[in-house]
Amino acid sequence: MMLKNGFSLVSGLLLLVSVTGCASMVEMKTIEQFAQAMEKEDIRKLKHHTTMKFSKVAFRDKSSLDDLKVLNIPTGEATIVEIKDVSENHKKVVVEVGKNKKKLLYELKKVTKTGEWVVDDIYINQKSKNLNVMKSVTEQMDLLVTIREFVDAWEDGNRDDILASTDGEFKETLEQLHPAFLAKLSQRIAGESSSTKRKRPDAQMDKDIAIIRISRRSGQMIITMKLNEGKWKATDVAVESREDGNHVKSAKKEAKMLLAVSNFLDAYNQDDKVALKKFSADKFYQGSLNFGDLKVAPLPESQMAAGDYELKVEDKLANFITQKDGKMVNLSLLKIESDEMDIPDQYLVEEVTLFQDQGNQQVTLTSLFSSRAITLLFNEALTKRDVKILGFSSTPDLNRRVWEKVNPNLVAQLPVDEIAQPGFEILDIDFNGSVTKVHARQGNLPLTYILRDHLGQLLVDDIELDLQGRPSSVKATLELQVQVQNYAYDMHENNIRNLQRHSTRDFNELVWRQVDRVPQIGFSIPELLMSPLTTMELNENQGYARIKLGNDQQGATVMIKRQHDEYVIDDIMIHSDKVASRYVSTKKELRLAMAADTGLLRNNQAVQATYTISNKTPSEERSTISIPEVEPAGFEIPQEEP
Repeated sequence: MMLKNGFSLVSGLLLLVSVTGCASMVEMKTIEQFAQAMEKEDIRKLKHHTTMKFSKVAFRDKSSLDDLKVLNIPTGEATIVEIKDVSENHKKVVVEVGKNKKKLLYELKKVTKTGEWVVDDIYINQKSKNLNVMKSVTEQMDLLVTIREFVDAWEDGNRDDILASTDGEFKETLEQLHPAFLAKLSQRIAGESSSTKRKRPDAQMDKDIAIIRISRRSGQMIITMKLNEGKWKATDVAVESREDGNHVKSAKKEAKMLLAVSNFLDAYNQDDKVALKKFSADKFYQGSLNFGDLKVAPLPESQMAAGDYELKVEDKLANFITQKDGKMVNLSLLKIESDEMDIPDQYLVEEVTLFQDQGNQQVTLTSLFSSRAITLLFNEALTKRDVKILGFSSTPDLNRRVWEKVNPNLVAQLPVDEIAQPGFEILDIDFNGSVTKVHARQGNLPLTYILRDHLGQLLVDDIELDLQGRPSSVKATLELQVQVQNYAYDMHENNIRNLQRHSTRDFNELVWRQVDRVPQIGFSIPELLMSPLTTMELNENQGYARIKLGNDQQGATVMIKRQHDEYVIDDIMIHSDKVASRYVSTKKELRLAMAADTGLLRNNQAVQATYTISNKTPSEERSTISIPEVEPAGFEIPQEEP
């Protein structure tokens, strides 16, 4: 492969040496022999007329001559202007070349065995930041050949050669990288050569650090190299592309990102949660992967992901985009910077997004796993009647309307039998923005959990099910059932204050504001109110509801109205086969009891009974009272909200 940018090409190193003054014929001959060998491109003779050090660096393979030409060593008539004997086996010879009298410094050394003088190094006078500096040809050749070897290795994609061309943290990361990822990264870095003609790379050297720019067809490759134990090795490489989105700010950082992705996918597909914790952001792991069933959302294997991916990097964040069964998968990466100098930065996966329905629906693993987990947790809490866990896993609205109102003494009797049967199974999950619907089966009963996002956490807001004679909303149903059960408990405990709070104005005026305790009547109202739910008719637009409990022989129909944005009880119609009408108004029965026993009343004030009290037995008396029968037809069917 050919280098493209760099130290300018030189057509050759032909020095036409003319010696003036007292110049030694030995120095002239040595330099001429070297120049002639260069002109003929005879590597064998070049090695013969140079030291072992020079040969190993400058002529270590067949392409070395091409690399040497890149240095553009000045040519033309040369004059030896100074000879300095460093020792009897070491000379420094300064020559001026060409019309501009470009100065070169030759270091010559004598071979002990033969006594022959050979070239050990050449220094070229160059300007750098307004300073004249002498640069060593062997150092430049070593760097130049190393650059070519680096580019060749990355263009060929040979793993061993790539690793041999790198050092430090860069090499350590590449060594751990999955071969498929390294192959893809090398293609991304190498790009295409700009031409077959070798050009001089633009190199900036400072002692043991070098930054080299090499032209590529799509832009520039920028290599950072460090001299370590006499060898140049790449510590990072970047690509400035002419095409948007193809820039690589740091191959070392991208390699770290790819390693994070590879490690994460390997641990995920092996269901190794100990390893997953190491490669995931803590919030992502604790809030999703730790309790998630990984088999529910399969992710691609590392090797498959490496074959087709796109890596988008922006500051401390990155997105790794690949495919799984034709569907897009996005792994979001977060850079974790270390405060310790000797601890390198690392990249962790902070979220995985699955794209479904041709990319129209996005599902994060956090949403997927947390929706399943919160649904299962909620269902288990329902079965155990664990109000604390139900509150933890519910939205503020469901808490306010239901769980916060549950009387601690009635927890065991929470009316949730139908939605807490054995055999709960999640069938499917629909994600739509902040609302998630979990379709499930409770035994043979299909139902849907409605989850809503609250402060970044999915919580149960409602359960929808289709039961004849009931609202589809379990939240609305439980809100009223809990209200009725609490009312039953308050009547049993003679809690007049709570009864007043949860009764209509009419009920309070007629009964509760006039008594200190619940009047005794011939029916056990609390027991009837704890009967199983039969039907519930709710008209939220009109603000009233009718709840039928038990059956026609023994039960009750609770009449509820909305008053000041709260549902309160207006009356309780008792079902009994012991009365002719089969329905008895609790409100009226209480009024009769109050009239019969003035000791119930506050301040012993008299109460005018609505009905005549005779000397007949209570059962006979009730049978003679004219109580209007409440037929189902008399209740308005709830209207659907527009």
